Amino acid sequence: MSLNIPSNPAPTGYHERPAEYTAALEKARALFDSHINDDGSWEVLPEKEDVKLARKNTSEEAGALPLTRGITTVESATPAQVLAAIQLPGIRVKWDPRFDQGHAIARYGPHTYEFYSLMKSPSYFVWARDIVGIQENFYSKGGDQIDIIQTTVTDEENLPEAGSYQKSRTRATVDISGWRIEKKGEDVELTYIVKVHLNGAIPTAVVSTIAAETPMCVGRVRDVYYSFGYHPYELNTSNGGSQDAKSVGVTQVFEDAKGQKKWTGSYRGVGADKIEIAYDGQRLYNSGVTVSVEGEGASEVSTSVDENKHIVTVEVSEGAKDKDFQVIISPK
Repeated sequence: MSLNIPSNPAPTGYHERPAEYTAALEKARALFDSHINDDGSWEVLPEKEDVKLARKNTSEEAGALPLTRGITTVESATPAQVLAAIQLPGIRVKWDPRFDQGHAIARYGPHTYEFYSLMKSPSYFVWARDIVGIQENFYSKGGDQIDIIQTTVTDEENLPEAGSYQKSRTRATVDISGWRIEKKGEDVELTYIVKVHLNGAIPTAVVSTIAAETPMCVGRVRDVYYSFGYHPYELNTSNGGSQDAKSVGVTQVFEDAKGQKKWTGSYRGVGADKIEIAYDGQRLYNSGVTVSVEGEGASEVSTSVDENKHIVTVEVSEGAKDKDFQVIISPK
């Protein structure tokens, strides 16, 4: 058997999400809520690099990773901006030293999809880990709070167990990987709670290193936001936009090889529509942006840039229905 990673995770529109995926997400979100609202049973660890650290030993497995938590403050930011410093693989490689690559397998809506990710080997003597999971972003408090929830699912049709196609990988399982991005005045409080089972034999020293490293991701996200910025993201009514786009959001890709800083949003038209895309005009694109449109539906799409608000507006005509198009944003 082999991996089946589609080039288009929404070829005819959003898929219907399997009931077992919905159940897995509901369980993971309940687990996340129970831990983030629990201040009593965490073992508080010494603060490091302005990150508040804590852990819980929730497993009897020998050598198991503990449940870990990291909390930090991202100054002068909005939740949507911090989300855009976390989410896409092209920016995750800047803050996650274990991350190798990630792919969307099937899209179930603008904020939920099945994913496959490959993590680097933590040691020369340890196989790399891969993960199959489901993610959903939950917006609340008028966009002032965003929760990212990930957990493991099984997809034997597209993503069989790692040993069946490559002997040097082991399939990890994720009970919960959850971020809370919450507005606090002019700043954002960023919390990361994660419980992963790496599975297979791993030396105790490697387990300890990963356990210490994982919750520090919040500090690395913060530092990437300060030094690099955030990739473009689609505005909606939950995070400052004037409306929710009807076009199907197929994929978003951010590429920074050789400093190109290129973002590509791929869409499938459903008819007349307006898409608003915010970009970082202070750091990532401090000299402005160039916008182009490609694909079968390109002739049915026009764009304009508000350089003061740092927003790209994409106007989609009725003729784009059932046609694919890509919006590309790059530096001037």
